[in-house]
Amino acid sequence: MTTAAASPPSALTAHLDALEDALRAAVGTDEGGLAAAARYVMGWEDEEGRPATTGGKRIRPALCLLAAEALGGSAADAMPGAVAVELVHNFSLVHDEIQDRDAERHHRPTIWRIVGEAQAINVGDFLLTRALRALSESDAPSERRVAALDALLTATDDMIGGQWNDLSFEPRGDVSTEDYLAMVEGKTGALIGAPLQMGAILSGAPAEQSDGIRDWGRKVGLAFQVRDDILGIWGDPTVTGKSNQNDLARHKKTLPVIAALAEPRTRH
Repeated sequence: MTTAAASPPSALTAHLDALEDALRAAVGTDEGGLAAAARYVMGWEDEEGRPATTGGKRIRPALCLLAAEALGGSAADAMPGAVAVELVHNFSLVHDEIQDRDAERHHRPTIWRIVGEAQAINVGDFLLTRALRALSESDAPSERRVAALDALLTATDDMIGGQWNDLSFEPRGDVSTEDYLAMVEGKTGALIGAPLQMGAILSGAPAEQSDGIRDWGRKVGLAFQVRDDILGIWGDPTVTGKSNQNDLARHKKTLPVIAALAEPRTRH
């Protein structure tokens, strides 16, 4: 996924320190090895283990915290969900980078380029298990905790299914816009809708509200991915931190490519 570098969302600024502390606690401080590689992925350390500040924008945890506050809860109520969804997001990026052969993210090498593909898979798996642990072992009321965990697992299933379809589309020339939208709603929309749903659940909002805000978020994810597709072809690598040739080289069926393939060919 190709996103332009930016500051954290303003909705998150007030809670950024608390979020980063909670994320660091979930990942752990073990020196060397697996945890160190995970800290690199999270943007806290460079290749030599020195402090760094090159992480993502934390959009998903911001959505989780904002949803909780908007529906009468607090950021503290939703913090376990915010931590879990950000770790799942980074797990997905690690695996996605291997599958798509992405060599750079945030203007530095992706983790598989440093530790190799096999070990990078382990790093991604580590982030996933830490995500599940962060939520399942939280102090949230049990009913809310179980419901939030179910929401996260459902979204993760949908995301993985979307990634399967994305890779399956690469050799095909007959992918329709409808195919694309269904794929993207899973691959990207699921992890935009889930943090909103989890924030609502952890705030104690009724299911009607938590489901509604999830569905809205999944549609926002579609727009997010379309923008991402455009950046993946026409984005400036000095801004996005990634190549603007990889999607085309991998025969990705992004929306611009699908539109181009749908145009009738003219004879000269």
